[in-house]
Amino acid sequence: MNKTILLLCFLSCFGFTNAQNATRAFSPPEHVFGQLIVQLEPKANLDAVIAKINRLAAAAGSVAHLHAIVPEWRYHLLAFDEMQVDPKALITECSKMSEISAIQLNHIVEYRTKEPNDPDWFLQSDMSYIHAPEAWSVSTGGVTPSGDTIVVAVLEKGILFNHPDLAPNRFWNWDDAPNDDVDNDGNGYVDDRGGWNVQAENDGTGDNSDHGTEVAGIVGARGDNGLGIAGVNWNVKMLSVTGVFDDEDILKAYRYVYVMRKLYNDTNGEKGAFIVATNASFGYDFQWYYSTGNFNTWCNLFDTLGMIGVLNVGATANKDVNVEEKGDMPTSCPSEFLVSVTNIDKLGNKVPSSGYGAVSIDLGAPGDGVHSTTNVGANTPGYGTINGTSGATPHVTGTVALLYSLGCEAFTSDAISNPVACARRMRDVILNNTAPNTTLDGITVTGGNLDIELAVNGVTKLCEGAVGKLSVLQMRVSETGVVRIFYQTPTFFPYRFRVFNMLGQQLYEEELNPDRFSENSITFDTFDLPKGVYVFSISRGEAIVSVKFPKT
Repeated sequence: MNKTILLLCFLSCFGFTNAQNATRAFSPPEHVFGQLIVQLEPKANLDAVIAKINRLAAAAGSVAHLHAIVPEWRYHLLAFDEMQVDPKALITECSKMSEISAIQLNHIVEYRTKEPNDPDWFLQSDMSYIHAPEAWSVSTGGVTPSGDTIVVAVLEKGILFNHPDLAPNRFWNWDDAPNDDVDNDGNGYVDDRGGWNVQAENDGTGDNSDHGTEVAGIVGARGDNGLGIAGVNWNVKMLSVTGVFDDEDILKAYRYVYVMRKLYNDTNGEKGAFIVATNASFGYDFQWYYSTGNFNTWCNLFDTLGMIGVLNVGATANKDVNVEEKGDMPTSCPSEFLVSVTNIDKLGNKVPSSGYGAVSIDLGAPGDGVHSTTNVGANTPGYGTINGTSGATPHVTGTVALLYSLGCEAFTSDAISNPVACARRMRDVILNNTAPNTTLDGITVTGGNLDIELAVNGVTKLCEGAVGKLSVLQMRVSETGVVRIFYQTPTFFPYRFRVFNMLGQQLYEEELNPDRFSENSITFDTFDLPKGVYVFSISRGEAIVSVKFPKT
């Protein structure tokens, strides 16, 4: 596209786009007027990129650099004249630049709360439905078997953490002295004793939002204290990450979470925080012309956090939409480290006004008329109800933290040494142990809703492991001659797998390391073997089991 045509598009499309919006079923998410977020490629020069953009739109207004959002991830905030330049056309053209990895508007997130629609719900029926009391008989949260204090990061506009049901479970960064204008723990943040407010750049709790206070209560209101309610966890620590209003704030918020968990991993628990999950009870809907790629600055974060052991839980739309067709943020992001949640009512039925998707939405959880901590006025603690996927999501987030506290040391013993594997294991045990739900079948990944008791039982089963007498359980042969051998062992020490011909000659050998948390199998390609009968054996010391395999 030449410069003249691009300029005409910039000047004309803006008005045309606005004229069309009224006829669309979905309005675009709000954004900070005249702001773009870009992520540069590793070797790109910021000044050169801005100059190149300005050459494209020189006659329609300049693009300027406001500041770096997260420098080490190459995120930058740019300003442009939105009265003169159509944002969609600008993004389209900039996306073609090889120096830019991702670009989008700085969207303002929508907090996903709905007004109460059923005043007769009895208190905390949500917890009974997902069998939290049965899980509490095993654990009520707190620390891992290895002694790590479990932390959940709650990303919000604000949270009333002086609420008496939340204050005991607030996370404090004891390695940073308060109000001394010094970065005592060397994490790059000054005076983050009580968490981080990304807007104010201090540890303030934000606007004390009733939304954030309600969400935090579901995750971890102090239980068994003779006061108010009990959260999914009675003793978890909640990290306050507040001041989240737009996409820029989201990047900064997740960056703080990343820094604190990575510091914990790098120092073997001496500094930072053992953050196992984040909660995002906010998002926004796509329009028809958007795709996940338009929002990949946010999507990319989930994999980054997953690599250090953080699972992320997100709320889907409070609309009856298939997010595979219409899109949604964050629940259209494809990351394996994002668990997406939709809303069910007190009878377990999917709430009609909630999103779904057989690929993108993992499970349902109670979010309709959920009783929780809240604000009565700006700063007065109280109790009330929250509705929508905002209320459903923290049930799942809290469950992640609760499972880390179970008395199965082997299940979480690699949380620091191999955080990726541990995070995946935690995700799988929740999604593989949902309660079947016909209203979610076929429109969610699991076809079920959260059940904490089933998840706890799933951990118990995995912790015991598939142990038994040394034996080959099954053999499967593909059309190409690849044999997959399923086996069980009485211990989880190394075994040897060997292949012999009928003359007793050894043709192959490999060490097996049985995994107590998954089905054990080994594959062997017989393509190069001539026709005949062979023996597969698994052994350790004097214990040995063999099975014949005829190749025809």
